[in-house]
Parts: sequence; C-alpha cells; structure tokens
Amino acid sequence: MKPLYIILLLLIAHIAHSQIPQGHYEGALTRNGSVQLISFDFNNDKTTYDIPEIGYMDVATEKISQNKDTLNVKIFYGDFHCFSDPKTGDLTGVSKNINPEMRIHLKKTEAKDKNFTEEEIKFSNANISLAGVLYKPKKSDRPVPCVILVHRSGWEDRDTPWYHSLAYILASKGIGVLLYDKRGTGKSAGNFSLADFNDFAEDAASAFNYLKARNDLNYTKIGFMGASQGGWVVPLAANKVSDCGFAVLIVGPAVSLYEQDINRVQYTLTEQGYSKESINSALHYSGLFFKYIQSNTAKDWEALNKYASEIKGEKWIDQLDIPQSQTGDDVLWWRKNKYDPKEALSTIKCPVLSILGEKDVLVPPAENKNKMDAYLTKAGVKHKIITIKDCGHDMITQGKTNGAEENWPHTYWQWQKQPEEFVNSIFEFIKK
Repeated sequence: MKPLYIILLLLIAHIAHSQIPQGHYEGALTRNGSVQLISFDFNNDKTTYDIPEIGYMDVATEKISQNKDTLNVKIFYGDFHCFSDPKTGDLTGVSKNINPEMRIHLKKTEAKDKNFTEEEIKFSNANISLAGVLYKPKKSDRPVPCVILVHRSGWEDRDTPWYHSLAYILASKGIGVLLYDKRGTGKSAGNFSLADFNDFAEDAASAFNYLKARNDLNYTKIGFMGASQGGWVVPLAANKVSDCGFAVLIVGPAVSLYEQDINRVQYTLTEQGYSKESINSALHYSGLFFKYIQSNTAKDWEALNKYASEIKGEKWIDQLDIPQSQTGDDVLWWRKNKYDPKEALSTIKCPVLSILGEKDVLVPPAENKNKMDAYLTKAGVKHKIITIKDCGHDMITQGKTNGAEENWPHTYWQWQKQPEEFVNSIFEFIKK
C-alpha cells in the first residue's frame, strides 16, 4: 500500500497535468508556408483569443478542454490539438481537419494593458429591461464620440464575436462603444423572435437616451452603427431621437425585405453555379411565396404549395423558405415585417456612412448602392458609400492558395483578412 503523501503527490501531478494553461500566449498560425498572428489569454473561467487580421479580438473559444497531455481548443478556423513542451512551456498544435493542414505555435509572454474600461450597464425600453457593456477610453482629456451597436438577425448578445470584436477595436482607437444584449439574449429581457424592426429601433433609441441622461459621460456626439438587419434598424432608430450624431450602415440594405430575399436567392444560386433555368425556377417560387405573404388567400396558398411540390427534389431548395403551415412562425414573421427602408433613409437627418461588400450575395452592391445614394441625397444629408473589395457579407476576404496547386515558394496560402479600409473608414467617419 502506497503512503498517503505519495498518493497526494500523484493526485496533484494528475490535476496539474489535466488543467489548461494559464496566462497570455502569443504566436502564429502557419498554413502552406504562410503565417497569421494569433494570441490567447488562457483562464479557467474564460479563454479568449485574438486574430487581428480577420478583425477577431477578445473572442471566447468555442470550446476548450485538457485531456492528459493534449489541449483541445476550437477557434474560428476549427479544432486544434495542442501539446506543451515540458522544457520551454511552448504550445504547439495542428488542425488536421483543414486542408491544407494548419499548425499553431504559441509562447507565453506578458499581456498588454487595455486602453479602455468596461462598465456593466442596464437601461429599459418601456417594460423591457436591457443590459450590456459600455466601453470607455482611458485617459481621454477631451470629449470623444460614442457609437451604439445595433445587432443583426437571430440570437446576438455582447459576446457575439463579430460585434464584440468591433467594439473592442473601436474602443482601443478612442471611441466610446455601447454594446447591449439583444432583447431575449444574454442578460436582456424580452423575446427577439416576437419583435419587429420598430421594436428593435425603440431598443436602440432607448440606449441613446440612456447615454444622454448620464451626467458623468462626456461625448462629442452619439450615433448608431448596425450591420445587415441592423442596417435596416439604424435609420429607424436615428429618426426616433432628436440629435443623432451619425449613422453607420454595414452591408445594410437599401431595398425592402422582400427584394433583399429575392436578391439573395438569385445571387447565391448564381455564385454556386446553378443554371439560369434553376435560378428562374427558384425566383418564381419566391415570387409566389411573397404574393401569398401579402394576400393571405387560400388561392395563393394552394399555388405556392403546388409549385413547392414540383421543385421538391431540387438541390437548391434549401435556399428557399418552404412554410409548413399558413400560420407558421416564418409566415407570421414575414407578414409582420413588411419593411422598406426608403422612407427612413429619405428622411434621416444625420451624416451616413454606408459600407458594402463587393462579393456580398446577401446585399449585392449592384442592387443597393444606387438606391442608397438616391434616398440619402433626397434626405439632404452628408453621406458616403464605399464598397470594400473582395469582401462578402461578413467583411472578410476568402482564404485561398494563390495558384492551382501547392508549390512553395511559388504558391502559398492567402489568409482570410478583414481589410484595413473597413475599420479605418468607420473610425475616420465617426471622428470627423
């Protein structure tokens, strides 16, 4: 029988061996001869990572665990299996479910201090309690602008990587940021699936009024910024407050919901290489769908179902909304949100920056840019519309090998990137 102290030593060694690393690590990802910088802050409560080139900052790992000598961590690119060098403490790993294979090498180092603070906040829209975070730049002798981030569709809270990263980046550049949990997510009450665009705009306007009511904040101006669906909501919110300083619309549509969805179907199927005949069939279905949404008649419901049965076996059918009943949630949502941004954009009273992605199939510049310009010109406000080259709806370029096959050094991996023009354009517009 082993002495008790030996058992305790073995137990301590096992626990130490099974715990994730702690502290700040910096290093790089490598793939087919190309490098992208990455850093981690390992903590038992929450582990986060930064990949500055894609605009990911302080993002929580999707999952992390330690199994004997293997650290398993999932990030933006996928799952990595890492090992710790017992002599140096370096972490090295690989992700083999990616082709070409991706490797990672990290070294422990000192973390840099943030140049902003984070304050938990709460405010209300009528009887809906909303919660979030207020990012405030440190050591600012002068007043600074502040931006309220307005969410996209679906479940999104303060930790949603895209918005959380954007808040982090703007705050580090000296801009105040209010990022709240969308109603029904995080610490906010309510139910986003039951809300319409006006409800979301009221939430954003309530955030604006909350900031204006605080006497301890010194802001030169307060404005809104929203992406995708948030780009529809922002003009509504800006028109609900008396002195909105600016509005930033990131891949925000200038067309109605119905038009946007038809554009989505057409451009997505075109990008995927479907024939003109297939695309026309899908567009015909979309036309029948929205005709029924607007009419709500038995005749149009029957016509929709008849055509749905005819295209049932098509590979592209997953791009369409096929309702299961006349009163399904999807039908009710579309019927409740018969929204066209024309009026809100044509009557907005603050400067507007509209950012589009050259390769965006959800909000194609060809269908939105001219309308956006026409509406904002009618509003008589200063505005700027830019299209970011090679970017899709997420404002990140696609990764690819710059050649037909691997042949280092003549071909190498080109990483996904968020062009500097994206954040710089926002920063310059807000600071102006």
